[in-house]
Amino acid sequence: MTRQTSGQLPTPVPTNALTAPVLRSWLRLTRRTGEITRALVDSLNVFPVPDSDTGTNVLLTVRAACDAMRLLPAGAGLVQVSRAAADGAVRGARGNSGLLVSQVLVALADVCAEAPDPAALRPVEIVRAYERIADTTWAAVSRPVTGTLLTVAQDAAAAARAALEESRPTAPTSLSAVCAAAALGAQESVVETAGLGHGPVDAGGAALMLMLTCLSDTIDAGDRGQGDAEALEAPYPCTEVAHQMLVDLLAGATHVASGPGDSAPTASMGEFEVMYLLEATTAQADVLRGELERVGDSVGVVGTPDALGVGLYQVHVHTDTPRAALPRAGRARQVCVHHLHPTALAVVADWEADEPPLPGGDRIEDSRVVSFERLAARRARNRAARRNSSMRKHPSHLGPPTPTGERTGVIACTRAPGLIEQLARTGAVVVLDPERDGIIRAAIDIGLERVIVLPCDADCAAHAHEAARFLAARSAVSHVRGAAEAVPAPGDGVQLLVCDTDDEARVLAAAVAVAGSGEGLTVLARRAGRAAIELRTLALDGPDAEADAVAAALDAALRPDDELVTVILGRDAMPDVGALAAEAVARYGERTLGDPDAIEVVIHAGAQARPDVLMALE
Repeated sequence: MTRQTSGQLPTPVPTNALTAPVLRSWLRLTRRTGEITRALVDSLNVFPVPDSDTGTNVLLTVRAACDAMRLLPAGAGLVQVSRAAADGAVRGARGNSGLLVSQVLVALADVCAEAPDPAALRPVEIVRAYERIADTTWAAVSRPVTGTLLTVAQDAAAAARAALEESRPTAPTSLSAVCAAAALGAQESVVETAGLGHGPVDAGGAALMLMLTCLSDTIDAGDRGQGDAEALEAPYPCTEVAHQMLVDLLAGATHVASGPGDSAPTASMGEFEVMYLLEATTAQADVLRGELERVGDSVGVVGTPDALGVGLYQVHVHTDTPRAALPRAGRARQVCVHHLHPTALAVVADWEADEPPLPGGDRIEDSRVVSFERLAARRARNRAARRNSSMRKHPSHLGPPTPTGERTGVIACTRAPGLIEQLARTGAVVVLDPERDGIIRAAIDIGLERVIVLPCDADCAAHAHEAARFLAARSAVSHVRGAAEAVPAPGDGVQLLVCDTDDEARVLAAAVAVAGSGEGLTVLARRAGRAAIELRTLALDGPDAEADAVAAALDAALRPDDELVTVILGRDAMPDVGALAAEAVARYGERTLGDPDAIEVVIHAGAQARPDVLMALE
């Protein structure tokens, strides 16, 4: 609303109700603030995992909420807009911080749905919303930790309640006063909780504080009647002060992120981060949450179920056993797995590993079977040897120089749950049962401008190409939006290149081939393609996948110059297939080459639906 005097421009005045337009303006400002402060909040992130992605995750979550609102008509009411924002945030949540931010919007949507006036929230309902946010975020975490976003939410709610209680009949507390008190309470909380072991300040707490200062500034600005670009260029003093406060706190901090050897009891110790969307009932989601708490930490299972208790849930967990984190009931979508603690395989090209215990190795002679890690080391040595050999060539025979300063991400797609760990340890983001949206999600999560995709079959390749077209179109739209979108958001400039891998064995070989490389898109794609082309694969099902048939197929397919056989066992494969395959390779080596150990064997329990047995020879 505005007040206008003769001969003067309209002057913004505070509004005393949270309406749908105000909610839209608030989240647009929050998105814009997130774009500006993304790097700052990322740098604060040392808890629960020092992976410096909190600012990015919060921005992606808020952006998803804004995208959902944008699909609604301009005249949509508060209840509809708040629910759309909440649903969009839940679907687009990234990481622990994004999950909790989604719960902020879920709590607000719940209060809007319960309010006496469906078109607006009065100060008393806003206070209730702050309190609901504190309760909801606390309940969303399996092991709540003070000094984090949870504490900031509680302190903001307490400050809002105190402001409301100061209201008098002759001087009722305004919405502006309540929101300003909550913002100040959040700021004070961030300062008070600094140095409690989570960094100079907790990154999630800082992100929530900025959200609440944006709300206070939006309320104070009133209804300007401006377009998005004009509104976003206006000054927002509370948010600007909060931003500067974070800069000052970071500059004066002496905290150093914990290393792998530190044993802070509140830090996440899971090796992998698993996230997915789950279509399930409330009861199924509750059961899953209990199961995840037994296999990992940083557990979150949040969603927006309907009146019948059926809905879409965002699932997050840090665990050493990503396969155990998959649901037994309901339908999982967009399953993405990240390796939180990079192994030497992912970061050092000339790494050599010790041989770990082989699963089921009591039936297989270790001398004839190599692990995934040792295989990766051997391939790295071979690549180094080829590079050394190429240096002796005439310069005219060498390929183009490797681009410098260009990092490329990798997405490894699979339908084999048993390959998740191996693929993730290469440094790739793993997408299980890939579809377009899951590949898009993984590409954005990587946070790099160039990403190669390793599809596992023809359907997956089609989804990957759809994802590439979608990201290219969004990048083009973002480019022409103007000054309001001048700061690039994650995913706005992602270029996807889809490689020619068409089965799990080729995906695995390509992922190992590009692991740990900092080279550019073209070089990595060429290397991945070469690794895939060098394989000969056999896909066996039914009677052809029985142990004797597999051994016979191997004997017929092997060549004297073969160095490696990879066997990926499906979920219906006979238990002795792997052992008999290894024996068949040994017999061939003894008969043909005079050495039973001449050809190495790698056996994976892939657990894919089809084929029953997938073999690759190279």
